[in-house]
Order: sequence, then C-alpha cells, then structure tokens
Amino acid sequence: MHGRNRIHHHRQKSNPMIEFFIPGEPSPQGSKKHVGNGRLVEMSKKLPAWRKAITTTAPPQPEPIDVPIKVTARFFMPKPNKPMFDTPATAPDLDKLCRAVGDGLEQAGVIKNDSRITTWVASKHFGTPTGVHIIIEEDQ
Repeated sequence: MHGRNRIHHHRQKSNPMIEFFIPGEPSPQGSKKHVGNGRLVEMSKKLPAWRKAITTTAPPQPEPIDVPIKVTARFFMPKPNKPMFDTPATAPDLDKLCRAVGDGLEQAGVIKNDSRITTWVASKHFGTPTGVHIIIEEDQ
C-alpha cells in the first residue's frame, strides 16, 4: 500500500530577538520637497533628530541581524490640544514612520539591511513619553 508523505508546517511563535524603546518625537521619512536645481530634501525638519535618537538608543549588536525579520513598532505620538480623533489618524503617515525606523535600524547596525524586514506590524497611539516601542523577531 502506498501512502502519501505528509508534510506539516507548524509556525512556531518566536521569542523576540530584541525589544527596546526609542524616546523622542517620531518623524516620517519619504516626503520630499523640491528646493531648486533638481534638488529634493526631506520635508520633515525633525528627521535628523529622530534618526539620531534611533541610532544612539538602539541596542548595539555584535553582528547586524541578517535573517528575515518581523518588526513590531508601536509609535507613541504627542497629543494635540484639540485632537480630531481619539487616535492619531492624522499626519505623519504610518508607512513613512516605519521607513524612518527601518533605515535607522540599518544605520545603527541592528539589522544588515532594511530589506530583511519581511513583516511590519505597526500602530500609532497618543502617549507619553513619545517614541516607538520596537520588537524584532525572526520571521519564519
């Protein structure tokens, strides 16, 4: 009697490789403005300070992570005096906040390349202190 080979893939929940908080005001990356002579610059004036916060706060790694990873990012944004909504459903865009974090993690030497991020789980919240809580896990 011939039986079928059955392969079962069980996705195991991985433990975080790294978990940390970066204090500061999250700033987007990706929106550019034209300043003349074909030059484009980042629109967010807060990006350099945010990038510095990421690169100086991210925990140093003996070697940058060089496997597919899932990054969970919970952004805590400053609450305006008169918010339009109960959650920060206004600028900056969540995808541009993620872009700044991905590039910052690469520049900090935490990850080999931000292309290793195969899954993002991201959210924006009003909260104090402002910043981003990051969890990095191997994406299996």
